[in-house]
Amino acid sequence: MKKEMFIVSFCYRGLLGGEIIADDLAITYRTGKLTIPAEYRNLEMRYTDIAYVGSDKAAFLPAVSVHMKNDSNYKFVFFFGRKKFYELMKAHGVTVNT
Repeated sequence: MKKEMFIVSFCYRGLLGGEIIADDLAITYRTGKLTIPAEYRNLEMRYTDIAYVGSDKAAFLPAVSVHMKNDSNYKFVFFFGRKKFYELMKAHGVTVNT
């Protein structure tokens, strides 16, 4: 599968720009921001570790929450391609609650 890229902002003490790269095994949030802890700068979320994704809000912006099986949750504002992201998640067997 070719990699898909989505421009997003990670909701962590504000909105932090970056991108989500999707490949065959996982989605990975990447950013070069130094104001974010190192553990989030290259955050890999394997499809098998994702419990579900769902629609959410960040202030007045539509967002997507990724709920992990280990009870971690990550929220992202998608500027384009939110529906395409949901389709991709479904294609990898992840439950999507919209």
